[in-house]
Amino acid sequence: MDLVIAHFAFAHGRGFKMVIQTSIKIDESKVQKDILNEIQRIINKNIPTIQNTLNSKIQKIVFQRLITGVPTVQGRDLYEIGIPDINNRLASVIRIASESFEVKVSRGNLLRIDIGILRQGYAELLSLPEAIYRYTSAKGSGILEWLKWILLEGNGPIIGGFDFSPTYSGFSRTGGGVMVAGGNWTMPPSLAGTAQDNILTRALQNIEKDIEVLVKQELQRIIK
Repeated sequence: MDLVIAHFAFAHGRGFKMVIQTSIKIDESKVQKDILNEIQRIINKNIPTIQNTLNSKIQKIVFQRLITGVPTVQGRDLYEIGIPDINNRLASVIRIASESFEVKVSRGNLLRIDIGILRQGYAELLSLPEAIYRYTSAKGSGILEWLKWILLEGNGPIIGGFDFSPTYSGFSRTGGGVMVAGGNWTMPPSLAGTAQDNILTRALQNIEKDIEVLVKQELQRIIK
């Protein structure tokens, strides 16, 4: 690339004009390399800051996605699962899930960012007190592993020998039906899920687009 610099000089009263032009050869590839090296230097210097910022802001993105994307359990779904306070329990699960991620920023071709959501799988969530429901009834007591059913059990049989009847009964925990002998109970389709496809993973679909925008904004802020 040639950069042309022009100088103009005038001799007053004589009508004399002199033009001097100088061409300077610029190595574009070297300029681009120098710029890239400077950007790399700035980014490397700010890796701890970038990582801390991303950790804070990604948590908010994950929480917002989960709190708006995980469905409220109501109507027949609520009656079938039989956990009266299931939505409060889900709110606790969402809070923990939104904190269960890790951001690692390291040097790479400009920058390497590794983001792991639910980094410990579902073990942490399934170990929460809210993940099980202990009940006592006239027929005995037991434990309902409702969160495991929703996240991992899919649409296969969960309770053998019993199925849900929507007929109202005073013995119903949720007031909308009871389990009766016969058949096999499965999770309602809107809530059924597997490790790869459940209410949490569906709420986080396409989250990488939100994270990409955040990363670009943070890098632009650092480089300016």
